[in-house]
This record gives sequence, C-alpha cells and structure tokens, in this order.
Amino acid sequence: MADPTASGNAPTRLGHLVRMRALKPSELPAHPDLSPQQSSGTPPNLQAFLAEALEEANSFMTAYLPRTFKVKSASKQAPPSTAPVELLSHDVNGGEINKVTPGVPLGRTAETWFARTSVHENAAKEGTASWEEFDQGLRAEHSLHEMEYTPDVQDAHQVLSWDDEIESVSEGRRVGAWEDVSACVMEMVHHIPPPLNDRVFPVLVITAKKAEEFIVVQIPVDTTHMPAAKYPSYNSKGGGGKITPGIYVSIERGELVDGGARVKWQMATASDAMGVLPMWAQKMGVPGAVVKDVGLFIDWCAIRRHRKA
Repeated sequence: MADPTASGNAPTRLGHLVRMRALKPSELPAHPDLSPQQSSGTPPNLQAFLAEALEEANSFMTAYLPRTFKVKSASKQAPPSTAPVELLSHDVNGGEINKVTPGVPLGRTAETWFARTSVHENAAKEGTASWEEFDQGLRAEHSLHEMEYTPDVQDAHQVLSWDDEIESVSEGRRVGAWEDVSACVMEMVHHIPPPLNDRVFPVLVITAKKAEEFIVVQIPVDTTHMPAAKYPSYNSKGGGGKITPGIYVSIERGELVDGGARVKWQMATASDAMGVLPMWAQKMGVPGAVVKDVGLFIDWCAIRRHRKA
C-alpha cells in the first residue's frame, strides 16, 4: 500500500515539533491558563505554530513515511474490519534528529516508529465505515472518542484548549488551507496490567480537515506545573494508585480515495511507556496494538450506528 510516488515533490525532512520530546509550556502559544512564568519570553504565534505542526504532520505521512518506512506485514487482519492492514516501521537515528532537535546522542536509535495503512469501503455498514463516520469518530472529539473505543484508555482529561482563541482570529477556525482547526492539551491515562503502574500521556492534540482529508496530531507536552492538570504529580486522585508518566507522539490521517469510493486511514506513532518496562518489550507489543485499533474503531462505529437506528 505504501506508494513512494504518491507524495510528489513534498519534502521528506523531519520537523522539530512532531517529535518524541515533551514541549514545555514556554514553547506553546500564549493561553490565559498559562502563568507568565510558564510563558516566559515571547510565545509562538498561535496561527503560525498550528500551521507548522499541521504541515510537519502532513508531510511526515505523505512524503517521509512512504519513502523511509519498511513494510513489516502487508496484510494483517483486524476484525471486525474487513480491510487488510499494512504494518510498517522505521527507526530514526540520532544524527537525523539532531538536524532539527540538537542534543540527541549520535549513533543510536532516537525514535522507533510503527505505522499502519488500511483502505476501507466508504459505506456505513458492517465491517467498514463511511467517510463521515471516520471524520466524526477520529477527528472530532478525538480524545474522548479514543477513550470510548479503546478499552485500555481509562481517562481523557482536558487541561486547556485554544479553540476560542483560534475562532477569535479566524472565522471557521481556519489555519491556511485547513479548517475546523482545534488544539488542546489532554492527559490520556492508559491501563497497564499489574504489577506495572498505569500510564499518563500528556499530549497537545491538534485536529483539522480539508474537503477530502483530515488529520490528527498528538505531540508530547509537559503538564507538570499546569494549574488545570489532573495528574500534575502523576498520582491518581481517585483510587490513590500510582500513575507513571509516559510519552508518545502520533499522527492520524484520513483521505478519500478512488473517487470517494474508499477511505484511506493511516496512523504512525512513536512511544515510550517509561518506568521499568524495557524498550525491547514495548517494541514487541506496540505493533499488535496498532493493528488491533483498526478493529476496535470499526466495531465502535457499528455500535454507534445501531444505537441511532
């Protein structure tokens, strides 16, 4: 499914925002809930920041991924989805990362990415989903919906949102060619089987759409000292159990293809659950989870469809 020619002359270089590096509050656009100390210096312009993040993510999926990722399996199954899933992977070395984020040690793998591509019939029926279901399920309310269809996600807590600020400077929340742009900081809590602790992944979630395309970008962010953070010390306030901070970056992209007859759904992610879980063990588990998510989402769409019937 990976087509090296599909991206035309799009750049293949990596960007500095969509990385396995937690952005500090001072690196985020200004927000009323960020204290002056956290926004020290001149914060990036909101529109420019969002445009850069969206361009990085879109270029990664349309140019960098098809030219650098290697196929691990061309036809994985993720029932009840009827679409085969292509699984890919790629190691980004420290030298390449250093070109955009100085200080990363050379001579070793800096980020291990796994990705998948699946092409689905554009129809609201069993085994697949319509374009509207993909868009409304994956882009709109992305984090809350992810919690609904992913059993391991225990909480999706919004720390802050820039949606009002985006609306105030652009009708329709437009950023360049993108529309309905949304940006918020979320704390995503994932359940990990005992004796390991659950994990919290703080991320900046940016979503946007065009006529026949949507994109979801999740960038690690440091919420430790943000006033509205629910897990500032990474301890659950409910049951009192300890929660360990983790880090992940991901990009999801949906596109209408074949004249609108099918939906191409791509996802790429790099992560580190941190704690005592060794990276070699994580690398064994992530590919299966990446493929399984396709089936979880298609099943969730079917359940929602039946409830509306």
